Formats: sequence, structure tokens, C-alpha cells
Amino acid sequence: MPSPRLSAFMARPQFAYVYAVFPPLFWSGNFLIARIMRHDIPPIQMSFWRWTLALLFLLPFAAARFRGQGAQIRKELPFLLVLGAVGITAFNCFLYSAMHYTTVVNASLINSLMPVVCFLFALLLLHERLRPQQIGGVMGAMLGAALIIARGDISTLASLALNRGDLLVIGGLTFWAAYTVLIRWRPTKLPILVFLATTIAIGAVFHLPLVAWELYQVGGFALDAASAASILYFAIFPSLLAYVLWNKAVAAIGPGRTGMYMYLMPVFGAVLGVWLLGEAFLVYHLAGITMIFAGITLVNRAPRPR
Repeated sequence: MPSPRLSAFMARPQFAYVYAVFPPLFWSGNFLIARIMRHDIPPIQMSFWRWTLALLFLLPFAAARFRGQGAQIRKELPFLLVLGAVGITAFNCFLYSAMHYTTVVNASLINSLMPVVCFLFALLLLHERLRPQQIGGVMGAMLGAALIIARGDISTLASLALNRGDLLVIGGLTFWAAYTVLIRWRPTKLPILVFLATTIAIGAVFHLPLVAWELYQVGGFALDAASAASILYFAIFPSLLAYVLWNKAVAAIGPGRTGMYMYLMPVFGAVLGVWLLGEAFLVYHLAGITMIFAGITLVNRAPRPR
């Protein structure tokens, strides 16, 4: 456990911007591995075992913090049920199912709309309005993401056609945007590990009828080295670490500003491609990354609404 002095230092508001950087990195790997393993692990089971294993990892750290929280959990239970259904079950099942029908390029491009949807939900629930500077930042970051995804030729995006997988990605990003705004709209009074363990447990339970249906339809999967390593990655990085850091960032700087960091996903995708796959780092990568960082900076430097 960190010392009280270190905890106070890490709780400074400026660290929220650091927290917001890591979830898109972990989720970029999530997209890539889910696409690679789509023929080996059925999507609902992929999501279910991801969160079940995450819960098993989390419980030893969260168990002691559950003491004395029973009344607060019962008070927040209706809202926790919604968060578990939206942010754990629906979002992940939609995303993993989408990877069976669409490409990582299509999914990344459509997912770049998530910050816009976040701002729309924030407008409806939190009455947070975009300032002209923020609108410019959102549009600039979206164009930078499109530039990277289209490999420098924006005209190629006109040839992309929506399929079933793309519609699933749209549904998934809508659920995630709703989750992002809801955790700011009604902040929990539970310790963060208790909150996360409870919502994960609820989400895992909501998976059960879907898992039963999928087992009946397509059967299970073989647990080998590749599938075990994939589920282990899913459980630790895009689940536990990403959700803790994302929730901290949303609580500190708001859903709209945090949502802007989703534009880092194509940046990390490009960096991972250069590092792991030996791909070339080209001019359009630099241009897109520059536009994304400029857009995020514009949004986060705009005065916050009172």
C-alpha cells in the first residue's frame, strides 16, 4: 500500500490527466487481441471469463474494505445494477461480438466518435456545454484519428461501408459513453475497490444467461497457452487497471475531457505496430498524432463550467 504522503501526492488533480492516458493504451491491446482470438474464444465467454478472472484478482485487495459498507451498497444498489449492466456486460459483449464481423480499422474509426457521444450525454445529464475552443479540439482530434486510421489518405474512408460489426461497435461505444457520464452524474460514496468489485460482480452475473445461450449455440473453447494468456491480459490491463484509472480521471476532470483521451487509441495502435510488428513510422502518423494532442490540449485548456 502506498504511504499517505504518496497517496496525497498522487491525488493531485494534474495526475488525472496521466491516469486518462493509460486506459486507451490498454484498450488498444484489447481490440487487437480480441480480433486475433475471435475464432478461438466465443465473444460472450471472452467477456465473461475476462471479468470473472478480474474479480478473483481484485477480491483479495477489496475484501477488507467491504467492512461497514453494507448499508451504502444497499443504498446504491439500483444504480450499481445499471452500471454493471451498461459498463461491464453490454459494452464488452457488444465489443467482442463486433470483432467477429468488422476489422480493427473500422472499429477504431467508429470508436473515435465516443468522445462526441460522451459530450452529448454530459450535455443531457450534467448540462455541460462545449465551448467553441472545445468543439475545435474535438474536430481536430477526430480528424487526426481518421488520418492515422486511413493511413494518410482520408478519401479511402468513403469506401468503408457499415456492417453488423460496425453497428455493434456503435452500440458498445454508446454504452461506454453512458457509463462514463453516469459515474460522474451520481458519484459513488463507496471506496473505489469496493465500487469496482461490486459492479464487476453484478456484470459477471448478468453475463450468465448470455453465456448459457452461447454455449448452446456454438459450444465452449479450448484453454491453451494462447487463450489463457489472452484472458489474463484482458483481466488485468483493460479491466482492473483501466477501469480504476478511468474512474479516477472522470471523477477529477469530468466525462467529456476524459473521453477525449480515447483519441489516443489510434496513436497507441500506430506505436504498437511500429514497436511490435516492425511497421514504418510515416509522416501521416506524425501529423495525426500532432492533431490529436492539439485537440486534447484545446479541450482541456478551456475553462471548466461552474
